[in-house]
Amino acid sequence: MNAISLNNLWSYIQGLSLTASNQRWLASHLMEAAESVEKKQKREELVFPKIPKNYKPSAKVMAMALGKLPEGVDLEKELEERWQEWAK
Repeated sequence: MNAISLNNLWSYIQGLSLTASNQRWLASHLMEAAESVEKKQKREELVFPKIPKNYKPSAKVMAMALGKLPEGVDLEKELEERWQEWAK
């Protein structure tokens, strides 16, 4: 909604003869709707690609992305742990 529409809506609401109880009811329902939209937007933002467990990047890709790995690093375990952390 653009600013003019919101201002018109606000003017309309102010013109109503609402009791304090009605105003609280309206505010409560607007807050619930806003929270629902925010939750939906947050869920939509968290999109993680599905990487098959048997995926093995090429040596060239590994060199570009990570460089030389220290001795004894279990890459598969590290990747799995990172994806689990990011998905939380």
